[in-house]
Amino acid sequence: MSDNVYITNVKTKSKKSFSRSFKFLLGLGIFLSGFVSVGWGYFIITGMVQQIWKEIGVCQYVRWGIHFICIICCFIFMIKIAINERYFSKLLVQCIRIIGGLITVSAFLLPRLSGYTSSGFGIMQNGSFTLIDGNILTQGILLLIFAGIIKEGFFMQNELDEVL
Repeated sequence: MSDNVYITNVKTKSKKSFSRSFKFLLGLGIFLSGFVSVGWGYFIITGMVQQIWKEIGVCQYVRWGIHFICIICCFIFMIKIAINERYFSKLLVQCIRIIGGLITVSAFLLPRLSGYTSSGFGIMQNGSFTLIDGNILTQGILLLIFAGIIKEGFFMQNELDEVL
């Protein structure tokens, strides 16, 4: 009688790396957003010390501050993508939510500040009073929707990793 010998070929997970074009774009994005973050950080900090908002207007200064925070979030999650070599992560979802939340809140905040100029799509607008800037609100809501889609992609990526 012969022994039953079962041989199973088990393939180990091969980590799929990014394409060369994506690696290039990711590296360029990290470099540029890091460079911009340093420059804007210096501008925001010196602007607070020198009270630059008196010259350019409070609204414009707050817009630049929000833009600076968004660039920093992008810089952070691109570094996370490069380190983990995974497209989706919890940090990516959180950063997109932060950016979407900031932009959504700014739709309510910016019309209250001195130096505000209407974007042409105001919600509940009467004369010079604008309750909500509709263009900014639309951008913020779209980013929050994209954050939800990215969150689902993250869950799907995790389930796929568990199966493989």
